[in-house]
Amino acid sequence: MNGRQRVLALLEGKSPDRIPLMPITMMFAADQISARYLQYVTDYRLLVEGQIRTAERFDLDFVSCISDPAREAADLGAAVHFFDDQPPSFVESEALLSEKSRLASLEIPDPVRGGRMLDRIRAVAFFKERIGNEKLIEGWIEGPCALAADLRGINTLMLDFYDDPAFVADLLNS
Repeated sequence: MNGRQRVLALLEGKSPDRIPLMPITMMFAADQISARYLQYVTDYRLLVEGQIRTAERFDLDFVSCISDPAREAADLGAAVHFFDDQPPSFVESEALLSEKSRLASLEIPDPVRGGRMLDRIRAVAFFKERIGNEKLIEGWIEGPCALAADLRGINTLMLDFYDDPAFVADLLNS
């Protein structure tokens, strides 16, 4: 049973030959190919190489496109701070939606227009080319609440849940 079959068997309620091994390995995978984390999160080829090398070395059952939470928000226009050896981050004082009124002017970005989301799409395609059906390929997108926190600032969003639940509902439904 290969890694992909193992994970799918478990998801289908069947008994795999062993429990699938699926740890999140982002920074660890970059280290496996001696890449700076900045390179890993900005070049899908390095992300794929690091994930494949880690999966092969440690007999993992999947490879993953997880690298950081800043892809979708960056393509919406959020300010993202990049670092050599840690994941990108947002600074709440620079939150894209520090003014609630900006929500009405945001447009859903086209994931293939060339931003950070395209890099992730390319990673999935490159994974498929490189590993075929041997391992499960895990994609990744930010969920509604995580993306809202990325755009508004986590602390501000938590206050919004109490102070302005109607805005939070609009934000989560946008």
